[in-house]
Amino acid sequence: MKFSPRVILVLVLGTAPWLAQAAAPTGLDPHGHLLKAVQPGQDFAYTRLESGVQFVVNGITRNVIFYGPSTVRVNANLGRNYWQAASIVVIDKPAHIKFDIADSGATLSLISPALRIDIDKHSGALTFKNKQGAVYTQEHASTPVSVQPREIAGAPTYEVENTFALKPNEAIYGLGFIEEGERNRRGKELLLVQTNVGTVIPVMVSSERYGIMWDTYSKMKFKDNVNGATLWAEDAPGGVDYYFMGAPSLDGVVAAYRKLTGAAPMYPKQAFGLFMSKERYATQQRVVEVAETFRKEQFPLDYMVQDWQYWGSDKDGSWSGMIWDKERYPDPAGMTKALHDLNMKLMISIWPSIGNDTPLAQELDQHGLRFAPLHWISKKARIYDAYSPLGRSIYFKHIKRGLLDYGVDALWMDGTEVEVGTACWNPVEVESDIKSLGRNALGDFSRYLNPYSLMTTQGAYDGQRASGNKRVFTLTRSGWAGAQRTAAASWTGDIFASWKTLREQIAGGVNVTVTGNPYWSQDTGGFFVTEYPKGENDPAYRELFARWFQFGAFNPIMRVHGTNIEREPYIFKTLDAPMYKSLRDTVNLRYRLLPYIYSLSWKVTADGYTLMRPLAMDFVDDPAVLNINDAFMFGSSILVHPVTRPMYHVPETPPLTIPASALRTADGQPGLAGQYFAGESFETPRGKVVDATIDHQWPGPPLAGPPAGLDSLEHFSARWEGQLIAPEDGEYEIGVEGDDGYRLYLDNAKLIELWEAGPKRYRSAQVTLKKGQSVPLKLEYFQGGQDRNLRLAWRTPSQAQERKASTPARDLTMRTYLPKGRVWYDFWTNQVHQGGQTVDKETPLDVVPLYIPAGAILPLGPQVQYATEHPEAPLEVRIYPGADGKFTLYEDDNETYDYEKGKYATYELAWHDASGTLSIGARKGQFAGLIKQRELRIVLMSPAKPARVVQYKGAPVNVVLRD
Repeated sequence: MKFSPRVILVLVLGTAPWLAQAAAPTGLDPHGHLLKAVQPGQDFAYTRLESGVQFVVNGITRNVIFYGPSTVRVNANLGRNYWQAASIVVIDKPAHIKFDIADSGATLSLISPALRIDIDKHSGALTFKNKQGAVYTQEHASTPVSVQPREIAGAPTYEVENTFALKPNEAIYGLGFIEEGERNRRGKELLLVQTNVGTVIPVMVSSERYGIMWDTYSKMKFKDNVNGATLWAEDAPGGVDYYFMGAPSLDGVVAAYRKLTGAAPMYPKQAFGLFMSKERYATQQRVVEVAETFRKEQFPLDYMVQDWQYWGSDKDGSWSGMIWDKERYPDPAGMTKALHDLNMKLMISIWPSIGNDTPLAQELDQHGLRFAPLHWISKKARIYDAYSPLGRSIYFKHIKRGLLDYGVDALWMDGTEVEVGTACWNPVEVESDIKSLGRNALGDFSRYLNPYSLMTTQGAYDGQRASGNKRVFTLTRSGWAGAQRTAAASWTGDIFASWKTLREQIAGGVNVTVTGNPYWSQDTGGFFVTEYPKGENDPAYRELFARWFQFGAFNPIMRVHGTNIEREPYIFKTLDAPMYKSLRDTVNLRYRLLPYIYSLSWKVTADGYTLMRPLAMDFVDDPAVLNINDAFMFGSSILVHPVTRPMYHVPETPPLTIPASALRTADGQPGLAGQYFAGESFETPRGKVVDATIDHQWPGPPLAGPPAGLDSLEHFSARWEGQLIAPEDGEYEIGVEGDDGYRLYLDNAKLIELWEAGPKRYRSAQVTLKKGQSVPLKLEYFQGGQDRNLRLAWRTPSQAQERKASTPARDLTMRTYLPKGRVWYDFWTNQVHQGGQTVDKETPLDVVPLYIPAGAILPLGPQVQYATEHPEAPLEVRIYPGADGKFTLYEDDNETYDYEKGKYATYELAWHDASGTLSIGARKGQFAGLIKQRELRIVLMSPAKPARVVQYKGAPVNVVLRD
């Protein structure tokens, strides 16, 4: 039998089941013949394919296939590929590019116009080099890949690893949002499983100007240590399967990823305005009332968001059936019209879990397209099979009929990781929950564990594109490689309001966007506000909210969302006037920046650009930026450094954890003896431990499981006992900080009790002790749900005295590192700073540090109430001299996909620093509604001069701004 070269390539890489089964252990040559089997004593054999090579080394069959001059797919298995379906991520095809093969004896080299790949014939390790011969990266020389045959859920597969030997100062970004305070993944150990607050995207991007995307969907682990960076996958039917993407810049890496997986389509312009959301607005009357109040108070807003339960109770069978509760939402079409009349859009929440008593569920069940486990909240809802094309089609049909046909503008797809059980914050238990779903249309959930969100957003996107010309915008709680092509923006789930969480959003947000998924958001203000029991009435929370709002203004998508408290910005007008001024100044700046943001959104679509950027994307040659966690670029013209600590309402320094030196077990060991129990009331004894200190945040290290023999990290209890030894005379503050409930006994008396479910909180009591005194101590704890924290703390008498003596002065200073090689302007004052240094700035509540590099051209619009108001308004064009610069202004109809047909307009602004001239290029293109004449107010920012006004009519104009 012979095959065409195209079919051979499919066979080598593996897509269709009959082809996978036909694959010979040593593969095929370009004419369909079996490769000559490796003879005894022969370690290496290869054959050239149309777009690469296949080689066999040490019993492992490997394929290296070009998808572009510097993009290659690398595959390794034991001669069989067990995938039953094509990739759900990669939509590109192998490239027919010219490449040469050089055989030097010990090394086989593939040489394209932009890339050289050296294959070590002894180990099979690949080394990737640019066209100048500089090394991007290389597989680990001794153990480049590991491929172990396994059987999971009755199907053959592989457990795999592949390892890269990273350079000492190399920084690694990406892999999505995983709650880490540090942006650089070096030295990290990460469990890659989707959760409520974890968005996994299997793409890493290196400061060495390359990226790696793994096309594997199961549970994975990333670990970087002295031996290199390793990616492990539990269930990889095709074996090791990754794509290498090299480029001269990190933008080029992202563009290569988009070519593989799909471009990010344009959003409607109003998607770059403000979204107002809460859990939840209970009636359509309240939705419209809030919208009307925004307009009355002239606080800009573009989207109102309706969260869950508009369909009815969470306890009946109507859950997310794409229906409306007739009592609370009697006229959904009238509600959407009322919002549209206010020039607002409506976004509405939907879930993949479908209530049993809905037409949607009944139609899905006719085809067996819902899974058996009941969703944990409703108990009368089941998750639909988004891996099934028919399932996606039925799901969308009801979305259109029940929501979009009533005028709903955008979908908020919640729980898409996919949420099954109560442990939606814990990756270990989320993994178990998802696997309990069994088998989907493509295979077992063990191998399709992570990409559910991609499949369900793909269905929503495809359905909307087929049914109209209105641009799609979808918000999803999870993400995956390729999700950008479905017009899906991810957010970071149900986060808790704290300064720590705010810092994590800043560090982690760009680890989503740098993967090539450009649109990301988070719940500004924190979803849960449990650490601030007074909520909006707590001035400490209001300070946090104001700073968080400043950060949100420089997210690709700006959203306010949360539960517990009221947070519509206008409520602070009388509650806290200075804080309200900060909110208004911030939102007005966001809206003034819309010409800049919308033009860059076109660059995202057309050029594979990234709006929210780690500093390394623009300053990769400055090693000082590689480990900065709390600053980022918003486009290439604005460095943003959000304030991430309280300045006006600084909390007291927390008490220290009681050290092991002050604790003793009954047999004299340092620490306390502990006993764990299954159940919240000490029902079933499990393992015993001796803990030197009580300072727990379970599950501990990123890959740790339940402690001390427990089966689950939910609903357990524990008891520790021993002696407390006082190091000095005096009054002690002894306290416990924990989530959920705890009791502390000292000297056989109950000292503290907070025995109820709740967030992490601290309680303490005062005790007088003598130096050397030893008193019995017992600590009891139960875990009910959500977080798992417990800490035993104190302030000794001397520490208490130190606290009384120290009253730090208010410090409003923010210190910001400005990357070298550029001159920088303070956005607020125009003060000039040289790059390569750290500068100080006073930041009262209405100021966030923003710095603009020389050569930047910053277009600003008017102050408006919604993004598409006053399309004819003049633009202010700010020029920051000191270097040449360019910026392309983009305009279209803001709403449709006509831009795909060439119906849009651009014109380039070019600053020539030596001559002090701004060149405004000829307008290119047109569309219905084009403003043919626009006033441009050109402002040179240094030295400050009056604005030059230009009536731009589409013809080239040169404006001399400096004599």
